[in-house]
Amino acid sequence: MSIDWNQIRKEQFPALEISVYLKAAGGSPMSTAAYKAGINYFNEMHLEGDNYWEKYLLELDEARALVAEYINSNVEEIGFLTNTSSGMNVIARIIEKGGIIYPEQEFPSSIHIFKSLGFNTIKIKARNDNMYQINSFENFIKQTSRYSIHSHVQYLTGFRQDLNELGEFCIRHKILNILNATQSFGAFPIDVKNQHIDMLVASGLKWACCGYGIGILFIKKRFIDEINLPFSSWLSVKDAFSMDNDNLNIIKQVKSMDGLGGTPNFPALLALKGGLTLLKTIGNGNIQTGVMRINKRIMALVYEFISQIQNLNFKIITPLDLNHLSGIITIEDKRAESIYKKLLSKNILISLRNYPKSPEKTLLRFAFNYYNNFEDIEQVIKVLKKII
Repeated sequence: MSIDWNQIRKEQFPALEISVYLKAAGGSPMSTAAYKAGINYFNEMHLEGDNYWEKYLLELDEARALVAEYINSNVEEIGFLTNTSSGMNVIARIIEKGGIIYPEQEFPSSIHIFKSLGFNTIKIKARNDNMYQINSFENFIKQTSRYSIHSHVQYLTGFRQDLNELGEFCIRHKILNILNATQSFGAFPIDVKNQHIDMLVASGLKWACCGYGIGILFIKKRFIDEINLPFSSWLSVKDAFSMDNDNLNIIKQVKSMDGLGGTPNFPALLALKGGLTLLKTIGNGNIQTGVMRINKRIMALVYEFISQIQNLNFKIITPLDLNHLSGIITIEDKRAESIYKKLLSKNILISLRNYPKSPEKTLLRFAFNYYNNFEDIEQVIKVLKKII
């Protein structure tokens, strides 16, 4: 099936009418599908009051089913929180203390709470080309190592890890595979069963185009069966609406921690349902097919951008191995701030970044999503050519 990407751009992303938007790694514009689903909640609450509680709970389970279909999990393994950090906080209180290995360039939310709680952590060093090759991880494994925490896509360089290799590595060393999918959810296929992912967190803000306030949590069923949930409240129990405050009969499912056991963040999560329904529509009724088509579109844009920017002799810090590319391309330049301002003056929106612990903003991050087109690339290159 041929997808009319320009039609999707026109109908779903009006924000693209006023700018060249290359900031998906920070946050994408909300799709019309997500917006309509979210605004419908506000309209109903505003015009009719709180009359649709049961309907919202059913729609929440529909969103849960879409996430489960996407990542190939069971529905009862999916929970909804408010962001990636909240998901990591839950995981940190589910697992026992033990050694963690993680890439040195990880986004802080992946590892912060574990360090704060006193987990022993070991940084995996990147190669000089910013790649993290699985075969080098052996050098960082200790007898105390019990967990791997790893972003599918690195936020700064755009390096994308091979999830099959990562999963096999974790099985080989009998460590749990904890994945931060924030920079890939909505843009890349994920298969928690076949890629041996034990726990996963993500948000809906970036590549899924669903806005803020969405945290997605996957925990493999066998872990939930073995523990007492660290967070629960009145909606976590069987027969919750009996309003029995002696009822501690907690349902052993990840959904019991939705909103940490209380009323979920309905507007954001209904927007997630709308946004994921769009992905399913792009896939002709199959969300995995939709993600594959989106992925193919993103990579076509990235290949074109790389082919053009390489001719301008900028220093690209993103690993260009085709097997590890993502929607993020980052360049380093001492003139980054002035280049950023020049692009901004032309309504070209990218991200100005720095290396961790460095006060200098020397990095320009370009992040392509499926709503972008080749004309966006032409406009960027036109400005950059005038600078060099």
